[in-house]
Amino acid sequence: MQGVSEMMAERYEQNFGSCDLGDRRLNRRALSIGQSLSANFGKALSSVFESGKALKRAYAFSPMPKPALNN
Repeated sequence: MQGVSEMMAERYEQNFGSCDLGDRRLNRRALSIGQSLSANFGKALSSVFESGKALKRAYAFSPMPKPALNN
C-alpha cells in the first residue's frame, strides 16, 4: 500500500507533469515545487524545501500578490 506522500506525488505527476508555461526553466521549477509539496504533504513549508533559497524561490514563484508595507 502506498503512503499519502507517494500517492500525492503520483497524482501531481499525472495532473501537472506536462505543464507548459512557455519557458523550459519555469516548467522545471513548477514541476520541482509541485513534487516537493506532494512528497512532503502536510509538512511545514520550511521543512518541505531543502534550503532557505529553495523556499524563497517557491514563494517568489507563487502567483499570490505580495503585501505592500506602509511606512
